Amino acid sequence: MIEAFLLAMRQLRTKKVRTLLILLGISVGVAAVVGVTSLGEGIRVNAVSEIEKSHDLTLIEVSPGVSNGNIILITESKVRAVREYGSVVAPYVKDAYVTPNKTYFEANGISAEYMDAKDLQLEAGMWFEEGTYQIVLGSDIGEKFAKIEGAEIGNAIDARIRLYGEEGRAIDKDITFMIAGRLKPTGTDTDDQAFIDMNIARELTGKDVYDGIMVKLDKSGQTPAARTAIEKLGLTCYSAQDEIDSVNKIMNAVTLVLAFFSGISLIVGGLMIINTMIVSVYERTHEIGITKAIGASELDIIRMFLSECIIIGVLGGILGDLLGVLFSILIDSVGRPMLVAQLGIADFEHLTVINIQILAAGFLISLVISVIAGIYPAWRGAKLDPVKALRQL
Repeated sequence: MIEAFLLAMRQLRTKKVRTLLILLGISVGVAAVVGVTSLGEGIRVNAVSEIEKSHDLTLIEVSPGVSNGNIILITESKVRAVREYGSVVAPYVKDAYVTPNKTYFEANGISAEYMDAKDLQLEAGMWFEEGTYQIVLGSDIGEKFAKIEGAEIGNAIDARIRLYGEEGRAIDKDITFMIAGRLKPTGTDTDDQAFIDMNIARELTGKDVYDGIMVKLDKSGQTPAARTAIEKLGLTCYSAQDEIDSVNKIMNAVTLVLAFFSGISLIVGGLMIINTMIVSVYERTHEIGITKAIGASELDIIRMFLSECIIIGVLGGILGDLLGVLFSILIDSVGRPMLVAQLGIADFEHLTVINIQILAAGFLISLVISVIAGIYPAWRGAKLDPVKALRQL
């Protein structure tokens, strides 16, 4: 086998220009795949990083589940069962309200545990007192109340909630809330919500079940196990990991498509190898005849030509990875400032990400394509009739 590779090296050195062109064809294709894949991986990593910055990975939001077409409600017994899996477990209720000026808002009935789980922080005012009709507003709904209702902290705000009786008849109930405080902006749906005392919220609606539970864990690594255990209770769970998983799936698909189209250039490299090897078989027909005449088998001939393809694949993969790294650096240096300036997105450290998996994939693609492209020419050379081959000068 070593002799086959040494012979292949000598053959490739005798045709330096042809070998160089083949290597360029393969390496450019590999570089395109590596560069585009690094771009997709970089976008994915940055997107996941933004989610991790803006979301709490130790928080699980639990909602009623569905089993066999039946809704599984969050009862007191379910809350007690969930408490075994979180350091902070905060059930809550939520209802829609409307003001006389048709400003709709969602008010969550919460406890102190909910404030800890969500890490809610006041920007102005104070928290509501238990047993009172005080209300704390998210930053966005607070601005809306100030503009439309003219209601600031310390002002009263009239609101109405629509309930439904046993026969489905609508019953409107009027309430007057006192605005106690306003939260700091969070960049989440919390900014559009209002918060009132849990007992007051359940008293207004007559609910004996909860609309959801916030479960806070000590470490993000505990989230998968806790989520699995809670889902076994028949409840539905949501966490920031869902968004991360969605981003990973989408970006993996996008990266695969981009890599496929950029890898079309590898087909050109493969065709160059086929063409060169066929020409090589024709040029070395007499040599093949002598080799077979002195006892070489068809497998020896196939090994002789595939050795050249393997060397081309190895060198093309290495050169392609190096060019791919340079291509990735170029994309990062040119594309990152453009995205920051044109799209107005937050600055990030790198637009592309190169890892060992991408480089290994580029190398293997080069090697596989080179070997596959060499199979037919090698087979053709192995099938030559040694008598006819010897007659060719």
